[in-house]
Amino acid sequence: MKRSILRGVALGVLGGMCILSCFPVFLLAVGAVASEGELLVYFQGLFEDGGRTFFLLFPSFPTGKGFLELLLDTPEFYVVFWNSIKITGCILVGQLLVSVPAAWGFSRWHGRVSSVLFYVYTVLMLLPFQVTMLSNYIVIDRLGLLDTQAAVILPAVFSTFPVFLAYRYFIGIPEEIYEAFSLESSSKVRLFWHIGVPMALPGIRAAVLLGVMEYWNMIEQPLLFLKTASLWPYALCLPEISGENVQYIFVFSLVVLVPVGLVSFWGREEIREGIGVMVAKR
Repeated sequence: MKRSILRGVALGVLGGMCILSCFPVFLLAVGAVASEGELLVYFQGLFEDGGRTFFLLFPSFPTGKGFLELLLDTPEFYVVFWNSIKITGCILVGQLLVSVPAAWGFSRWHGRVSSVLFYVYTVLMLLPFQVTMLSNYIVIDRLGLLDTQAAVILPAVFSTFPVFLAYRYFIGIPEEIYEAFSLESSSKVRLFWHIGVPMALPGIRAAVLLGVMEYWNMIEQPLLFLKTASLWPYALCLPEISGENVQYIFVFSLVVLVPVGLVSFWGREEIREGIGVMVAKR
């Protein structure tokens, strides 16, 4: 009986936490279909001193006007939206070309030098962007890449996290599989392509999916390296909230949330498996 009660309490607490975590998204969706007049009434405290702010749970007059204005009458939105897709896509493709071979090399190259280099990789993975910001800026400036999207893409391509995640899968491949393949072929490239990559594919997928969620919402790097507004991703283009654009903010935020939400939903199993491998093989 006690075990059942404790289980019910635990499920209730976890369910309540899930509801609270999803509540901001629910409010965002409700605000996107609410009329602007209704939003001004409910969020009066944001625009007027002494005003009061309330949660808008169910709009009285749902409307799709905000979506029509954003998607049909705001061409600037598509510029920043495709900038975000371009930056995120180029980063992920570059990471695949760099991190997967690097992780394979660390997993197959055993020695003191390899251990030291991997330790350095691990330390770099733990450093926040604020620590490496100045050095990145100096290097990008010397290369003449400031105010270009390459200034945002190139540093992220050499991120250490995808290397670390793919490495955990490569070292988990039994050595007997490599020995069996070596009886058929001595080619290191074929070993990597036909054995290493297929067996580490879950980790590679997890790294890509986590990268989508990280770089889609990237704001510090574009803010520092990009000065031309036409190069900005969407994260830099949300205007300051006011009584004249409150509905636009809700609709804009919901639309740019949809792609990363779909990616995280479709790839939730790969993400869970990838994180689980990192924890299990520490």
